[in-house]
Amino acid sequence: MSDENIIVKRNGTIFLGGPPLVKASTGEEFVCDPCLREDLGGADVHTSKSGVADHFAENEPQALAMCREVLKYTGGHDAALPEALQLHVEPEEPLLDAEELLGIIPEDNSKAFEVRQVIARLVDGSRFHEFKARYGVTLVCGFAHIHGYPVGIVANNGILFGESAQKGAHFVQLCGQRKIPLLFLQNITGFMVGKAYENSGIARDGAKMVNADQLKRQGKAAMTEKELSDFKKPTLEKYEAEGSAYHSTSRLWDDGIIDPRDTRHVLGRCLRVCSRSPGYGSTGAYGVFRM
Repeated sequence: MSDENIIVKRNGTIFLGGPPLVKASTGEEFVCDPCLREDLGGADVHTSKSGVADHFAENEPQALAMCREVLKYTGGHDAALPEALQLHVEPEEPLLDAEELLGIIPEDNSKAFEVRQVIARLVDGSRFHEFKARYGVTLVCGFAHIHGYPVGIVANNGILFGESAQKGAHFVQLCGQRKIPLLFLQNITGFMVGKAYENSGIARDGAKMVNADQLKRQGKAAMTEKELSDFKKPTLEKYEAEGSAYHSTSRLWDDGIIDPRDTRHVLGRCLRVCSRSPGYGSTGAYGVFRM
């Protein structure tokens, strides 16, 4: 019944049917064994598998510290200010150097990288209050400040799956309810990387299969390796050219290309401009629809 909830390891439990009901229905015994109670509806299950709980705490003191973090981003009570500005704090430089971004992000776009390392070099004090950190792990969501302005960050950290989408929807609704602007960080490799995929040559084999079906229907011989290479060349060249950031920005599909090291300062200016808008932080009146 809460927008965000915290569950403590080996203490908090959430059951659709508690241990007595489970025992009566199925004969499974959960009452005497704490490990089995955890398996039925403990902190690990609900923060990593079901998504029912949002934050995993090892103990009560850690849970209380998490409560303080949650409350930092729930807004104030000054009616004269938009809610997001009520969360404005004194700007603070990240603890980690933005120059290191050039080493974190690989030149090869097909290689994945850890997006939290990028976030730590953009946000004030390198502090990031992550939301549902153990659930839908290929999408990273959380609250932070940039140049003192609060932001909700949504960043994919791999291929997105169903639970990642549910987590993202929940988090975006939270930000809408609290009138906190959203920052999207795109970390899309575009390819399935790894030894198995590289060794299988799936792209090459897939192209061969498709073309061999077409040629067979036409009563023609299958393509040779050279013919196949010549056939794919124009398409690959088109992808190479139009996949460039310069191609999209020259057509005004985005607002420009920046040096990665300037990201924090550009975002700070954008947030400053947005905060002056009369509609800054406006949203519809609805609650958060939990999963």
